[in-house]
Amino acid sequence: MRATAIIWMSLLIPAVLVDPALAASPAAPPATPASAVPEAARAAVERLVADYIGLYAGPTIDRWKTLFHPSVVVAFPEQDGSIRVRNLEEFVTRQKNYFATGRRISERLENVRIDMGRRIARVSADFIFIDEGEERPGRLGLHLAEDRDGWKIIAVLFSYDAG
Repeated sequence: MRATAIIWMSLLIPAVLVDPALAASPAAPPATPASAVPEAARAAVERLVADYIGLYAGPTIDRWKTLFHPSVVVAFPEQDGSIRVRNLEEFVTRQKNYFATGRRISERLENVRIDMGRRIARVSADFIFIDEGEERPGRLGLHLAEDRDGWKIIAVLFSYDAG
């Protein structure tokens, strides 16, 4: 029986099972360092993150929707211990309905971290959701991928801080 090792291949790919003999082989391709990611890709991801916050408003919600891949998964833990998962239409409809109440709502990001890979990116941040001046802090994770039409948000995971 051959042993198998887990080798970290990049910042964004969690783990790959590799035969130890292959891992030591000079033929194994090295992981691409994050510093090798083109500046244009990083700038595009930074613009998408800025638009994620900047377009989050009633009048621009339809433009905001275009930041997401049609198959996006939006997940967050509920108070009862379950995990709520929404698709794009459910997520955007909920946002539209909230804006339609006329409440003054917005969101800002703090401590934003962007980890780049080859045509993928992971964004983590603290967020502050503001509803009629009341601030609710939480944590946000976005996973992005670049396709032929540009960068899109593939997955959203968020939670509000206990309070």
